[in-house]
Amino acid sequence: MKGLLNTADTLRQFKNGHEEGFNYFFNSYYKSVCFFACKYVKDVAAAEDIVENSFIKLWEKRGQMENESGLRGYLYKTVYHGCLRWIENEGRKEKVYRVYKLSMDVDETGHLENMIKAETLRRVKEAMEELPSECRKVFMKLFVEGKSVVEAAAELNVAVSTVKNQKARGIKLLRMKLTSFIVFSLWLVVCSFLTHPF
Repeated sequence: MKGLLNTADTLRQFKNGHEEGFNYFFNSYYKSVCFFACKYVKDVAAAEDIVENSFIKLWEKRGQMENESGLRGYLYKTVYHGCLRWIENEGRKEKVYRVYKLSMDVDETGHLENMIKAETLRRVKEAMEELPSECRKVFMKLFVEGKSVVEAAAELNVAVSTVKNQKARGIKLLRMKLTSFIVFSLWLVVCSFLTHPF
């Protein structure tokens, strides 16, 4: 809910050239768009460079951003085209580049799927951070650190039954938080990509 409450104010700050507004959107989207870029360039350092340059372009166009949907759409499309330029500049043969670019342009479904995955990961992370403290600790052990229920119980110094109960509680809370978001975000991401001019 934090993003919903602050979006209007932070977007206004962003458009007015305030650093706080830029930092908000940079911190919100950096990891997800890096994940998105890596799907195409297969190079973490290159993906980070592309994303950072895309944020610079976004900052330069900040006055044109009417809402977060438009901002997000512009950012993803800028990163996408940055990836295409990187592939071309890496010395790929022109024929190979044309074939690859054509396959990427035609496969809009794959492009949207990558963007949706990145956005969903970002929202899952936010939802996990909003879980109650004890529940969040269990989730971090199980799903981030990859611990077993027994290992998590030992490291948290609680009973195995407690870990199981907190896990079940967390899944229930996340399902409540994410169900409506996923339905809405799929529609929002698709619309923003298809309608926002690059």
